[in-house]
Amino acid sequence: MNFFKKLLLSISIATVIGGCASYPDSVSIPEGTNLTAFSSVKADDNSLNGSQARWSGVIAAVKNEANRTRLDVLYYPSKRAGRPDLKEDPAGRFRVYADGFLDPAVFKKGKSITALGTIKENESQKIDEYEYSYPTLNEAKVHLWKKLDPPTSVEFHYGWYGHYPHWRWQGGTRHRYVIGGAKTKVAPTGVVKSKDKKQ
Repeated sequence: MNFFKKLLLSISIATVIGGCASYPDSVSIPEGTNLTAFSSVKADDNSLNGSQARWSGVIAAVKNEANRTRLDVLYYPSKRAGRPDLKEDPAGRFRVYADGFLDPAVFKKGKSITALGTIKENESQKIDEYEYSYPTLNEAKVHLWKKLDPPTSVEFHYGWYGHYPHWRWQGGTRHRYVIGGAKTKVAPTGVVKSKDKKQ
C-alpha cells in the first residue's frame, strides 16, 4: 500500500470515527432515555415539570447564588454531539440552575454550553421592559464547549516523476484535505494540465 492510499485510509477512518461522535460524559444519558425537546415546553404550561431535558445554547447571563449558579441561555439546536449549531436561528431562552459555583470568568457571556437537568416551573423575569418566561432546568449538569480551532488544509499532488531535485510534473489531480473544525473533508481542487517544469 503506497503512501497516498495509506493517507486516504487514515482520513476515511477519522471521518467515520468523527461521524460516531457522542455527547460528553457530563451530559450523556443511557440509550433509550426520554428527553423533552425545548420546543415542547410552553410558556404557560407546567405539565412537563419533573421530566428530563438536555438543551444547548449560548450563555446570555450568569448569576452566582449562595449554593448554586444560574445561567440564562440563548437556545440553539444542537449538532450530533451536542454542541449548539450557531448557524441555525436561536429559538428563545432558557434558564439553568447548577449546584455549586460556576466561575463567571469561565462560564461567561457568549460561551457555548449543553445542559442536562430536570424541568421545573417556568420563571419570569424582565428583559428590559418585557416580561419573559424562561423554561427552566434544575440541578443541571453543564458542559462548557471549547472554542473550535480553525481548520487547517494540506494539499497533496500526484503526477510528479523523476527524482529530487529534478522532479517534473506530467499532469494529475490536486487534492486538498481540510483537517480540524467540525469535521474532516477530502475534496479535489482541480486537474492541472500536463506541463514539464523544473522545481
